[in-house]
Amino acid sequence: MPSVVIGLHPHHIPAGTIANGDLERAITEPLAEGRDEVIYLVCSHRRVQFGSKVDSAGGRFAYLATSVWGGMAWDTEEAWARITLPDHARPSALGWAILDPALESVEGLTHRDFDPELDPEGEDGRHRHELLPWIYDRHLELGSDKAEGRGVVERGEINFRLEYIGKAEREALRRTAGPHHKVPLILGYTLVFEPYRLVYFLPCELHAAMFEPGSSGQIEVPRLSTAEEQMGLPRTLLIAAAEEALIESLGTKYNERNTRGRRFPNSDAGERLFAAGIDEVILSFLPMPQRVSIEGLRGTVSRDSKSFRFNLPS
Repeated sequence: MPSVVIGLHPHHIPAGTIANGDLERAITEPLAEGRDEVIYLVCSHRRVQFGSKVDSAGGRFAYLATSVWGGMAWDTEEAWARITLPDHARPSALGWAILDPALESVEGLTHRDFDPELDPEGEDGRHRHELLPWIYDRHLELGSDKAEGRGVVERGEINFRLEYIGKAEREALRRTAGPHHKVPLILGYTLVFEPYRLVYFLPCELHAAMFEPGSSGQIEVPRLSTAEEQMGLPRTLLIAAAEEALIESLGTKYNERNTRGRRFPNSDAGERLFAAGIDEVILSFLPMPQRVSIEGLRGTVSRDSKSFRFNLPS
């Protein structure tokens, strides 16, 4: 019986787009064109901020927020990252942000409705971006031609804590409330009980392929739109299998109640795949950026993580 391999490619959406009401903009920007994001990971991460110190070589330090009684503080005993900024970028007056016009000139990320008269940094505010996503992009570009002239980040290990896994469906990420959507609850809990953390969305593009055990050579794993036609399996089934396998592999606080009685592969999607002649599902993440990981209750994924394998029940 054949096996199915499912690959997920997470993309990062800055938390600031939620607060600004610009979540739709983040999904429809040029860098998101052509992506087929069908599963989203709701994660949280400790807040990140520039420090005031600059070392003798011109490097700036960034620090993580920490929890204290009654709120939050900055852990300045040890720098979380050391950042060498390019000539065109500088820290924002808002410590958690950076002013980098290259994101507009190189990547085409523009603020369509920006009004400099309403911004605390005037015209410069057009180029303000949250620091953590900016660092994420520098990790993503490590070792590539794109890295030249964009700035250097030393250390800065990004560890997302996975809060919730859900199917995106159409428009799901563009609304803060929808079918089985836990985002308002997660946002409210974080704001009240963990103000030193921010919530981030990582929409995932799905790739899939079918192969016979013992197949030799490299297996091509195309995007979902191509995979469903090649495999002859419904798109909805592949999405459901990916979601259920993710929940079982990583585990999240906000999914456990819904799935504890029917955990993958002993679930609806698992049984439907077996009925279609599949006996194994392999779940993997396409290569993650260096120095980035996603941690759930049961598992963690990073650049060097192995795949998760499931034998389907007969």
